[in-house]
Amino acid sequence: MRNDESVPRVRFGSFEADFSTQELWESGTKLKLARQPFEILEMLVAHPGQLVSRENLQRRLWAEDHFIDASHGLNAVVNKLRDTLHDSADEPKYIETLPRRAYRFIAQVEVERPASPVREEITEPADVSLLPPPALTVSLPQSSTILTPPRPSPILLTASVALVVGSVLGVVLSSGLLYRRLDSLAGIKTSPRPAQPETLNKRLAPEVNERIAQSAAKGASHRELSADLWRPEMHGVLRPVEFRTIISGDAGNAGPQFSPDGQRIAFMSDRSGPWQIWMSNADGSDPKQVSFTDSGGTPRWSPDGRSIAFDAPLDGGTYVFVAPIDNPESARPLAEGRVPSFSRDGKFVYFASDRTGDWQVWRVPVSGKGEIQVTRRGGFAALESADGNVYYSNSEIPNPELWKIPIGGGDEVAVTPLVRPRTWSSWTVTRAGILLVSDLPDGKSHLSVYDPTKRTVHELAALQTAPHWVGATADGKKVVINDSAERQISLLENLR
Repeated sequence: MRNDESVPRVRFGSFEADFSTQELWESGTKLKLARQPFEILEMLVAHPGQLVSRENLQRRLWAEDHFIDASHGLNAVVNKLRDTLHDSADEPKYIETLPRRAYRFIAQVEVERPASPVREEITEPADVSLLPPPALTVSLPQSSTILTPPRPSPILLTASVALVVGSVLGVVLSSGLLYRRLDSLAGIKTSPRPAQPETLNKRLAPEVNERIAQSAAKGASHRELSADLWRPEMHGVLRPVEFRTIISGDAGNAGPQFSPDGQRIAFMSDRSGPWQIWMSNADGSDPKQVSFTDSGGTPRWSPDGRSIAFDAPLDGGTYVFVAPIDNPESARPLAEGRVPSFSRDGKFVYFASDRTGDWQVWRVPVSGKGEIQVTRRGGFAALESADGNVYYSNSEIPNPELWKIPIGGGDEVAVTPLVRPRTWSSWTVTRAGILLVSDLPDGKSHLSVYDPTKRTVHELAALQTAPHWVGATADGKKVVINDSAERQISLLENLR
């Protein structure tokens, strides 16, 4: 099934779902259901009585390079759907689980025929794992067909406009005028013109072209365009940094984070079975398991280095836990949510929750009572900084925008349109600024640091891999990242 106007409504039990509007009703009462659980429902109902593999469901929810803890990321979404349907994994009425393999929708489904149907046979995805369905009656009105029309492509900018703008900008870049115009028109502080500007031009031009074309289409003035452009500080041609692998093996190893003193690393690993939180020395030695829940992910240290916050499944949902490292088995849940991080004073834990229907940043006292919503315009993966702001990605999708809001509350604003980490967890805050990994037009992932006060970007390294996770010491001089397969954790030292 696809979300467009030709998809029919379906009925099962006391529920009715409209996949064109992503609305769900129970006995005539409209229910709240977030996007991801609804997409799981859509994919399962599209194949009633058939197995739909976990891999296919994960690809539907997340991009190929968008890593999330598969042992509880997908489980959490399915559990939220089950909660809405009053279903149970032990005694399922709607969603049957084949452990570690697939899910199957087992209820009788009635499909409402569209007013003017376009007949088309079901075309199963080539990689959907299917087994012969059990003896199950699926009620379909005569001549009804589940439709799978192609999703329309988004409307792009006119090619001729982009070509003209790109040509003009190319002349400006080649003549070196861009550096002077950025300074004079926008008042942005920049470093002296680099000795080899062609390296900068190749990296900056495509993004500037896109920004100017988008803003020009909206009627923005030249001054308004320039105000949103910044120039990275460049020092010759960047060369790949040699990584020192500190954690590796056949098991998964991901999400590394330095302790506040830089002496230890917390990370997630499935070396003992399901994903759990582990802790080691900064060189990867002496690993110890920290979490003992059904599974665990996205660890963050407390400011005093005595506790680690993480998320884990509980009661059909995903909860934020805090575990003292000297007594990890006493971990306690604080609130339903995920992707936790401590405030700098250690009194609060920030987390992401979609309890209002979309992802927002919340915070809860370490005592676990009095949850407060922080953002209103979307938010995920928040980090409190020393400059008095809470920084966060505006969503969990790849290449999210970074936004900020004052710690005490206030307006939510984008940091800059051109600072975009490759994932919601490939950035962090340090005393030097926002350290992030971005995918640039040269086809490589680059490690950079953005100074919010000067509005400048200093590139640190062209990376050999495309990491999902990034951690750093407080001074930003040491960085830990994953390889793209989430098997190795590597250390970069003495960054300037």
